[in-house]
Amino acid sequence: MQSRRETLVLTLPHDPQLAGITRRVTLHFLVQNGVAAGAARRGARLVERRCHLLLGSTARLEAPPLVLTLSSGAEILEVSGRKGSAKARSRLVRLRRRTGS
Repeated sequence: MQSRRETLVLTLPHDPQLAGITRRVTLHFLVQNGVAAGAARRGARLVERRCHLLLGSTARLEAPPLVLTLSSGAEILEVSGRKGSAKARSRLVRLRRRTGS
């Protein structure tokens, strides 16, 4: 069975206190797309820690907001972030879907 590709984009202003939102959104996205609950929680905490750093650095630089992109493929789910319209993205987490029947 082929799964469809989904992409969710979340844009956050430069406020490190909003990093908790990234954890909740990531956790929901990963679980809904077939990642085991424990791995999804660990991945979501990792995204939160990394986004806290990115949001703090954008606040200091007065840069455009953080753009968080969550995407799902046939086997892999990936969360990446970039500062505003910057071309370079930071891969925050990459996890494999649960396999089985």
